[in-house]
Amino acid sequence: MLNETQHSSQEEKMLRSRSNTLKTNKSGIDMIFVLTVFVLFVCCLLAAVLAFAKAYKHFGSEIEKRFDTATAQTLVLQKLRSYDSGAVSVGKQGDTDYLGFSDTIDGESYITYIYCYDGELRELFVESSAPFVAENGNTLFPADNFTATADKNTIDFTITCNGVQTSSHYCLRSGKEGAG
Repeated sequence: MLNETQHSSQEEKMLRSRSNTLKTNKSGIDMIFVLTVFVLFVCCLLAAVLAFAKAYKHFGSEIEKRFDTATAQTLVLQKLRSYDSGAVSVGKQGDTDYLGFSDTIDGESYITYIYCYDGELRELFVESSAPFVAENGNTLFPADNFTATADKNTIDFTITCNGVQTSSHYCLRSGKEGAG
């Protein structure tokens, strides 16, 4: 009987040992599962952040391109509005189209030119008697091209900045078309 009791006690110890081993193994499997899910979550999060960054970079550069063109267009339109009742002229000097805005300040006549030269939209303010020299203008914006035409009392102009082109048609309220 003692032998049986010892044998039974040994079996209990083995069962407990196996039970602890199973619990330990189960605990290890649970830990591996949790870590695997966590790693997958981190990978998905990283992929989403990288995709968002790429989209943001793309849209940011597109917005910047369009912003430059829209800002240049707005500048020219504001200039046209401020000189609407004054003399506005459209002309061409060599291959350079320009818009001219005449002013009289303290009895002296001046003209402001808006044009594109050497990859830049420029503005040149000179006395009316001074010659138009394109390289002397102040840079306003980088621009690929600027064209301007006049038809009766309508001024049409096109600006291209960073490959984005925009056109505007402006009707002079005074109905006067300047000579270019």
